Amino acid sequence: MRFIFRATFCFLLGLIGTSANTHAADTAAVSKLLDKYESRGLPRFRIPELYGEISERLENQGGLTAILAGRYLAYQEQIETERRNRQLPWFVGFLPAANTGFEPRFRNESGYAGLWPLPYLMGKKYGLTQTALFDERHDAKKSTEAACLYLSDLQIIYRDWLMSITAFSIGPARLNQVIHATKTLNFDSVYNALEPEERVPVIQWLATAVVVSEWLDLEKSVVPLNRAALKTVLGIEKAIPFALFYDKFGVGIAQMRDYNPGLRTDLIPYMGKLFSFNLPVELAGRYEKARDSIPLWLNGVPRMEITYDTITQVFDGDSVELVEPVQAVVTPTPLASREDKVWVYYKVKRGDAVYTITDVFDCNIADMRRWNNLNSRMVLIAGKRLKFYVPAQKKKYYQQIDRMTMAQKRERAKSNN
Repeated sequence: MRFIFRATFCFLLGLIGTSANTHAADTAAVSKLLDKYESRGLPRFRIPELYGEISERLENQGGLTAILAGRYLAYQEQIETERRNRQLPWFVGFLPAANTGFEPRFRNESGYAGLWPLPYLMGKKYGLTQTALFDERHDAKKSTEAACLYLSDLQIIYRDWLMSITAFSIGPARLNQVIHATKTLNFDSVYNALEPEERVPVIQWLATAVVVSEWLDLEKSVVPLNRAALKTVLGIEKAIPFALFYDKFGVGIAQMRDYNPGLRTDLIPYMGKLFSFNLPVELAGRYEKARDSIPLWLNGVPRMEITYDTITQVFDGDSVELVEPVQAVVTPTPLASREDKVWVYYKVKRGDAVYTITDVFDCNIADMRRWNNLNSRMVLIAGKRLKFYVPAQKKKYYQQIDRMTMAQKRERAKSNN
């Protein structure tokens, strides 16, 4: 019995020793890898959680690293173009991989949406249109432009990429709260003061930047993102339900959602101007040829009214009455007239915010500036009258806003989000 116990004990010690040696080897390999990418400008931040995350991702469990590398390549061109325009470092381009897995349709319970993702107010601040019908945070190109501009502004404030990336992920207000509580700008101290779930984004971002970069450097196999080449086309002066694309072009509703992740309803909207949307290149040509017919399809098949005349012909002494069409008159069902729009007026109240006002009037900041000749500073002065161009049928709905309390306006803005 004593011999068996000693043998078992020695065997376990051997396992522990092997495990420790393997762990030490893994740590050394990860440390060497971090040296490589820190020499390329990656911020230096080494903690056990980062080592563990990198080791796990290098193993490509479930093929996840190969999938992420493939998705990065699918969006690389537009991300690289915009980050270079903003003179941002290379590692910024891996934020979407860590945050959403490069998924433009992403949306969480906190309202963050899109590829990067962005909160509602940041989308508004950086000019992305967000209405009940569509949300440009889900547009990969436009959200990338907004995110890179946001990151550039954050870096001007914090002058430290670890701080800027953390502010992007958890919000600058929350990061500033932690900075004030710790009374330091040392990132190690700030990181330790974050809640556990608030630490995750920065670790995942650093690990993803290192592992996916290394994966591509070594030219390992990737899982390409299988998506059609898309072309932007124009809608018509009428909303087009996705069901029509299935009936006329054989494109399913799920496919239309995938091609146009920014749309929040299953239709191509019309809001006073033609709406741009995406179709596969091979389908776009068919759609554009048939575009003039779509109003007729939406209103039903045209009714054919035929005028007849009676013609008498004689065959071998017998008279025969023949009914033959003389002319055919096509009378299509009348198309719905373009929705009329009218001006309504609003007097600025103390405490009004640009974002709240544009939300309740269902417009974007650019529209509000154009309608009211406002400059880029958009300073609101209590008592100033603003005008908004709204659908005539909803005139009373928008006129009520001028009599609402601040709480009522905020509630309506929130419900429109």
